[in-house]
Amino acid sequence: MKNLVKFTTVVAFMFATVAGTAREPKLNLISEGKAKSVVLTMDATSIGVQVKLMDSELNVIYTERMSEGQFSKKLNLKDLIDGVYFLTADDNLKSYSYTIVLKNNELNILETAEDVKPFFKKTNNMIFLNYLNLEKDKLSIKIFDAEGRTVFTQVVAEEMIVEKAFNFADAFPGTYTVSVKSANKTYSEEFVVN
Repeated sequence: MKNLVKFTTVVAFMFATVAGTAREPKLNLISEGKAKSVVLTMDATSIGVQVKLMDSELNVIYTERMSEGQFSKKLNLKDLIDGVYFLTADDNLKSYSYTIVLKNNELNILETAEDVKPFFKKTNNMIFLNYLNLEKDKLSIKIFDAEGRTVFTQVVAEEMIVEKAFNFADAFPGTYTVSVKSANKTYSEEFVVN
């Protein structure tokens, strides 16, 4: 058990180090005459970054997965009608969202938001969960099997760093879903146990 706690602590420390050294994304506006564009520059993790541009009804206008390493993506918005648009950049550690308003040939960013996601790692028959719960929200952690039956449930309250290790050595083979839910967000990850 001590080895498991040590390993979990090392993984959390490595996660915090990687997250701390990653460069924050930068969004630049280019508005010259009728050329309305945004340029998103950021570092992509090994899994990559999913970039989406959506309209006010959340219809996807543009989507692309950026590969590992630093990238810069220019999105030309000159053909879009006046209105509210959402640009998101999503990787396995964080989700960034920007609210963009086009009005009278002008481009403005109204709001930016950053959301830290739980970090899941699977090794052999173990699943590790690390989550930086900055607001110390009450969290509900559940594991479901392929048929939707709850096989584990726990409520965590007032913890800033949530670290859990789940042992699936004696579990039946199949697909399991780990769900982390706070008052206003839900994250889930699927794992296959052989």
